[in-house]
Amino acid sequence: MNIYIHPVLNTDEANYLRQQLPEHVSCLFNDGSNDFAKAKNAEIAIGNFNTDWIGDMAQLHTLLLDSVGTDNFNGYQWPTNRTITVCNLAGFFSGPVAEEILAGILASYRQLPALNKAKENKLWAKDDIRFTKRLVAEAKVLVLGYGSIGQQAAKLLSAFGAQVTTFDNADMEQQGKQGLITAASQCDILISTIPATAQTENLIDVDIFEALPDNAVFANVGRGQVVNEDDLLRKAQQHPAFTAWLDVTKQEPLPASSQLWEASNIYLTQHTGGGSATENLKKIDVYVSQIHRLLAEKPLHNTVNF
Repeated sequence: MNIYIHPVLNTDEANYLRQQLPEHVSCLFNDGSNDFAKAKNAEIAIGNFNTDWIGDMAQLHTLLLDSVGTDNFNGYQWPTNRTITVCNLAGFFSGPVAEEILAGILASYRQLPALNKAKENKLWAKDDIRFTKRLVAEAKVLVLGYGSIGQQAAKLLSAFGAQVTTFDNADMEQQGKQGLITAASQCDILISTIPATAQTENLIDVDIFEALPDNAVFANVGRGQVVNEDDLLRKAQQHPAFTAWLDVTKQEPLPASSQLWEASNIYLTQHTGGGSATENLKKIDVYVSQIHRLLAEKPLHNTVNF
């Protein structure tokens, strides 16, 4: 059996993967050159590579994505003469991304950016900052989307004593955009975990930002396409007490010309929210588990229905 591994692994990670697979399994690793020749004869492929490759990978029957999102495969016309099973990493990033959300909220509520700026200016700002701090325990939080990330974020914030409500697909179907606007007007913190679809594009726009309190905290860890960035910038520029934490943006990498870089109350975590030092090793554990299930002719986890 041939397996192609598209994510670039270091030597220790590659060895960790090899050691957990049977000897008859051949692993072909991408060295960063993205050489299709290594992938051509793969029966199992790991990673998110160019969809143009798939039609020429005649033996490919299983694709294990290294992401939850399937953005680069959406709209792809899969071969009709064979079945390719695709699995994503559903639930894999819920822990670290929820911690990223919490980190941004705590930084804002406990005024860490203001304190750091005072430190840079060697300014003792105790009396100015002390009574501007807020408590997450007193916050009303609205989680937009209630998948694994939303659930974990709600769990962590509830542990701090925050009042957490959610707004998901069912709520949108029942209440429409006006229902979301009303819910946003009643929260202190808005967290978006929703994916990019035709229905969610620019969903969070001027109507939502105007409904939010002027000192609200907004966090987006889903997809940048759901936010109208011009409307977000306007909110940030008009209300200095407003704070946004963006792990995702419409265009990544974010171009140097983007005004998002310039807004002092918009923080860019550059799609690192799911990261940790052990991320690749934990992903390998998932891949290995899936491969062993495949070898044992057991159903795979987290299959994606396109």
